[in-house]
Amino acid sequence: MRHARLCVWLCLGGAVACGDDGTVVPADGSGTEASSGTSAGGGSTVAADDTGTASTTTTGSDAESTAALPDDPPLGFAAGIRIDRLTANQAVQVQLVDDGVEVQPADYATRLITGRTTLIRAYWTLHADFTPRQLIGRLVVDYPDDTQLVQDFPLMVDGPSTDGSASFQWLLQPDQVVPGMRYRAKVLDPDPSLATGEVSDPPPILPLAGRGTLGLYDAPLELKVELIPVLHQFENEACVPEILEEDIEAMRMQLEQNNPVQQAVITVGEPMPYTDPIGTSGTGFGPVLTALAERRAADAPAPNLYYYGLLDPCDGYPPGLLGQAIGIPAAPTMELAQQRVATGRWWGSGELAAETFVHEIGHTQGRYHVLCSGGEGGPDLDYPHPQGRIGVWGFGIYDFKLRSPSTSRDYMTYCSNEWVSDYAWEQTLEVIEILTSWDQAGAPGPIDGPGLLMGAIHADGTEQWWTAPGSLPPGLATAGAAIEVTDAHGLHTLPALVYVRPDGDTLQIIADRPAALPHALALDLRTPAQVTPSPVDPSRVHDLYVPAAR
Repeated sequence: MRHARLCVWLCLGGAVACGDDGTVVPADGSGTEASSGTSAGGGSTVAADDTGTASTTTTGSDAESTAALPDDPPLGFAAGIRIDRLTANQAVQVQLVDDGVEVQPADYATRLITGRTTLIRAYWTLHADFTPRQLIGRLVVDYPDDTQLVQDFPLMVDGPSTDGSASFQWLLQPDQVVPGMRYRAKVLDPDPSLATGEVSDPPPILPLAGRGTLGLYDAPLELKVELIPVLHQFENEACVPEILEEDIEAMRMQLEQNNPVQQAVITVGEPMPYTDPIGTSGTGFGPVLTALAERRAADAPAPNLYYYGLLDPCDGYPPGLLGQAIGIPAAPTMELAQQRVATGRWWGSGELAAETFVHEIGHTQGRYHVLCSGGEGGPDLDYPHPQGRIGVWGFGIYDFKLRSPSTSRDYMTYCSNEWVSDYAWEQTLEVIEILTSWDQAGAPGPIDGPGLLMGAIHADGTEQWWTAPGSLPPGLATAGAAIEVTDAHGLHTLPALVYVRPDGDTLQIIADRPAALPHALALDLRTPAQVTPSPVDPSRVHDLYVPAAR
């Protein structure tokens, strides 16, 4: 569940400036954002086989140390400056070189992935006799196919460098981030006549020992979501979100920025009619989630597809409630694909809906709340950073904004300035990889198992029961909970998973579908809190999914 908030981004000072919106821009204030063919600070990015002025093609282990702009004399190392640290950032910052020594990939705080926009930054210290002037930071990348990328970043250096201020920076596009790539960065002097002092020993080049190897996790990583506009037909009105292409794009970009993926695929399904009250129901989004779950069961889509309902109710919203998920899966399984259902407010645009969207999809990826405001229920007690801070510097691969680890909070908090933390990056990567692997193995076929019996008991006492594809994996049933089935052959007990949906009062029940449906004589729900089972009328079960073998 989300609560309304104001998003305020940190604008970083120093030689690398940012615009009024916190976007990283060149030091000259031109406002040019990073894009294909342009670094985050305006430096050229030209492929090795192009004819642009920022590229050379060389071979041999020492070739990059003498790389220069074509038709220009070679540039020498800059005097009075030393670079001591390199970082890479795809959303959360990773240290590549520390005090001149390359960090081994096994020691990265989080994994870097292939095929994703990556910001490389270099930081410096200055000698006492350093003369402020424009210098060139040069990144040289060598690829396994013997091509080379040379990217220059001109920058006026007139003060210290930190994560939150100035740095040399280079932006690598997704197709430039591949396994086996090697890198080296250096600082060069375009006009040595302006320099004072000596070139440091060792010179401003990293890693000091030679080219570094960018450690990349090479796996397909993809998220698939179907947006379901809820058509609220209530009191002679019809209210439904109008979702345009730019809305889909805004939600996709925000999901990709906060998740370790090469891409997110977002589609829009047919509107789902809904006739009960929503804002005045007294049951939150519980019944709407149930209707979405029934819709997903009837559609029987691929198990890795998330369903996300978008709400613009005719009778308004429940007070303080922005979104809700049907559950927090203990593990990413095909059998419990029915837990990949969530919903949230529309707010009139995809850009405004995106924040809640990322949070609720986070729940369906298995993420619990993170404590920050104190109002987050059911928090993850293993979260490592105080007050829900993100832990390391963040960077948006589309908005090109830097996020401070001291003022930004994990997107599973209720605090503002939300972003993905290093903890969240690793936690969701495992889930995303498993779900993506189902596609890599071929189109998933019918889910094995007897099908699921699913029930929802809402706060007002109303109940809804339906069936869905899947099965209850061994070991996931709640201790002492079961569905007791009476048929012509006697009494049968089916273990059940029973929990209260996140941020709500709806009791969710999941068990294997009784073979006797729809002709069972009686169904009884037994939960740990009950001494006497609660009866369920078998005729009230909507048999949306009927296994082939009965």
